[in-house]
Amino acid sequence: MMRDQATIVDFLGASLKGLEASGRAVLSPNEQELADDLASKLDQELATMVQELEAIASCQQDNPVIEGLDELPPFEAFCVGLKRIGDALLPHLAEEFRLFCNEKHMPPVSFQWVLRARADAFVAYLLQIAQVHGLAFDETLERVGKSEQIALAHLGADLRARMQAELDAFL
Repeated sequence: MMRDQATIVDFLGASLKGLEASGRAVLSPNEQELADDLASKLDQELATMVQELEAIASCQQDNPVIEGLDELPPFEAFCVGLKRIGDALLPHLAEEFRLFCNEKHMPPVSFQWVLRARADAFVAYLLQIAQVHGLAFDETLERVGKSEQIALAHLGADLRARMQAELDAFL
């Protein structure tokens, strides 16, 4: 069960602490109110995304159907599946950010840190899913070995590149 694992809230807290340490600009009261509203909106989206992922994971399908992954070992195929999820949901989160900024006439670059914290937390969450649940897809594995570590490294790099591409779109 995921009870002993870090939650998306834990990952978000760690991401926000990292941003604070990097010297984020001080906001005016009006800017802070907008940032709080944006954070609340993106937190709701993030919670929905995580709930849907957990609902899918709890179905425990015997053979996940993703075309073209038959030739990969189960753990690597699971990582590829998580990459596809990230490739779909990170742009969704960025689009929600874009829509909010447009609606409130906010400059996206000034509030990009709000999106970065949520996207970074989501990437960390997907990596945790890979580590915790990935072994369940291969009954022959008892722990993460060299090839699984490589698959995790590729997944992390791919998800972070996708996250950065979404953030760079606002520059």
